[in-house]
Amino acid sequence: MITAEQLRQKVRRLLNEVEDDAGVTLLSDDTRSLDEHIEALMPDAVQFIQMNKGYGMVNPKEGHVPQILINDNGDGTGNFVLPEDFVSLLSFKMNGWARPCTTLYPDSSQVALAQHNPYTRAGYSRPVCTEGVDPSGRRLLCFYSLPPGVLPVISQFVYEAAYNSSDGLSGNNATLHNAVAYQCAALLCNMFERRDNAGAFFSIAASLCNNVKLDNNK
Repeated sequence: MITAEQLRQKVRRLLNEVEDDAGVTLLSDDTRSLDEHIEALMPDAVQFIQMNKGYGMVNPKEGHVPQILINDNGDGTGNFVLPEDFVSLLSFKMNGWARPCTTLYPDSSQVALAQHNPYTRAGYSRPVCTEGVDPSGRRLLCFYSLPPGVLPVISQFVYEAAYNSSDGLSGNNATLHNAVAYQCAALLCNMFERRDNAGAFFSIAASLCNNVKLDNNK
């Protein structure tokens, strides 16, 4: 777990090092203004790392299973509305399944299309989850399939969540947390048209996403 303030400190430290090395002022000395810019860019930085990392997880969160309303199709399949802060699936399991699902297939994929046919859809030994959309545009998790006679009950639901400053970032992967800080610093430099600094920070963030250890990794 790393708090929003700890993330801001990491970004401020990176910017201060650039200023010391380059002898330039990237931003005003107004710390409050700087923190506001960092806070505004942090959700994009977190999402970029979540979507581009080659390992691990960023901001894992357990879904509130008792509050999830399942739409039961009556044939061992069903769906439910995903949380508003859902980014990607980490682990989902229904009672009666032999193993959890760790991938949420797009509705347009061949795997998803196969689930629309009762003769080709997945069973409880190797279940499948796909993403759908309800009539009001809300994202759905659709699951396939349960053993005959088993009620649809969720036993596990863990996902990567969007960044919320009041919660900080959950998990204990320091390398990926550093990647978030570098990415946020890159976005900040880019916003202030410090292209060279932004490029350097982007490059480091990408390296950390691939678990490349840096000598100056903070």
